[in-house]
Amino acid sequence: MKKKPPKAKFTAEDDDLLVDLKEVRKLTWKQIAEHFDGRTAGALQVRYCTKLKARSIDWSDEDVEALHEAMKDYEDERWIVVSQKMGSKFTASVCREKYNEIKGL
Repeated sequence: MKKKPPKAKFTAEDDDLLVDLKEVRKLTWKQIAEHFDGRTAGALQVRYCTKLKARSIDWSDEDVEALHEAMKDYEDERWIVVSQKMGSKFTASVCREKYNEIKGL
């Protein structure tokens, strides 16, 4: 069985064209594939959905604040889990402080 040659990486121009065809011109994946030699509709859809779609989302100030809060909550919960694994001797904040100290943060 012959090996397929590796696909060329997507260029910035490919990405820009893909976003334009999908978001501005509202083409189907089959129609979009006609603009790309050697790329299937499925491959283009995967590229768009996993790498490009999120770039076109507008973040409001509220969205950014919610992200900060979610990360703060995650950080707090993460250190609680770490302290539980260390045993009752160490609190979450003590574990966080020691970790930052040994990592030079």
